[in-house]
Amino acid sequence: MKVVVLLLLVICCATAHSATTTSFTVTPSGPPVSVWSSVDQLHKCGVNDTPDIPARVFADANGLVHMIVGSTSFHFMTGPSIFNQTRSCASTWNSTQSPDESLYAAAQWLNPPHVFPNGTVVVLVHNEYPNNATWRAQRGCTQPYPYCWQASQGLAISDDWGVSWRLARPPPGHLVAAVPYKVNNTQLASGWAGPSNFFRNPREPGFFYVAVVNRNTVGLQPAGICFMRTRDLTDPSSWRAFGGGTSYNVTFASPFTIAPGTESAHICTVANLPPCTPHGVVYSVFLELFVITIDCLSEDGLSTWMGMSTSPDLVTWNPAVEFYSQKDLPPNVALNVTSMTYATFIDPSQAEAGNFGAIGQDPPLFWASIGHSPFTDGRRVWATPFHFEK
Repeated sequence: MKVVVLLLLVICCATAHSATTTSFTVTPSGPPVSVWSSVDQLHKCGVNDTPDIPARVFADANGLVHMIVGSTSFHFMTGPSIFNQTRSCASTWNSTQSPDESLYAAAQWLNPPHVFPNGTVVVLVHNEYPNNATWRAQRGCTQPYPYCWQASQGLAISDDWGVSWRLARPPPGHLVAAVPYKVNNTQLASGWAGPSNFFRNPREPGFFYVAVVNRNTVGLQPAGICFMRTRDLTDPSSWRAFGGGTSYNVTFASPFTIAPGTESAHICTVANLPPCTPHGVVYSVFLELFVITIDCLSEDGLSTWMGMSTSPDLVTWNPAVEFYSQKDLPPNVALNVTSMTYATFIDPSQAEAGNFGAIGQDPPLFWASIGHSPFTDGRRVWATPFHFEK
């Protein structure tokens, strides 16, 4: 069983002389528990329905836990706890699938939710274009992915506790975050992808935060993880990206609506983290630090690894380290796992008003396994108990 020791540079005051180095350990404290299997869904419903985002959850007024963990087709999923979920066979929302690049409504994934007491649920919608052979051919994309591909974030709303969904505004009015550059046939994969879950900052409780990633430099926008925030989750245009120092003052803009030469006004200052996908960001009340879990591509590009980093302020991050891998799995689980992804901590002990953005000392880590075949082991959502110790 792996025990990861992380060294932390904790800045307690305004001067460098007051920095102190501390450490903590993070350890799997039990075997992973299966939450949902795509193969079981295939046998039950006859549909190829897979977890293609990290597990996202919220609880309604009756305490029923809702989970969002699907693909471009949304299947209602609820249960009495984050570990006990039943998934519907019927699809209740499908992505817009518009080939119009300027609408930012192509292949769409419902992703992180935030629930309000009146039953309104807001989610970011991850958008990819062009993500199929037809669209790529229409655009003249001559090179395979990761060329000629771009991601963005939009906003969708449910008025009935997540039973049905609609885009917050007619496209492209639902757009939350895009890089100020159009898709380029020779450009490596770019745009604001991810995203993480919504989370709060106890030092600035009036804001909602999320992390997204630009995988490769495009124009003036460097590759890396961008933190952004808003006071109003229902307004797609209200989000501001980190601009350096302590300021979130950078607006997002569509390249179809801004004047050429103004792209520099819409560039996020990325964090001192590798350009990996931020699947989860939570505030640890035990460590009094932010904890990020990321999915990183190996140097040879043939595999991924789960990384973790911490920060006292969302600005200064410690070096990311691998903290959980196939070597940590029991043999009976590892047998059906070719790779692991979508790691995010979800702690019911720290839920607040139906939302899950903080963790305690013993949070479960939700992650997805990728098997050998969609007909035998497929993809599966797991929850592994973890323990932090200072």
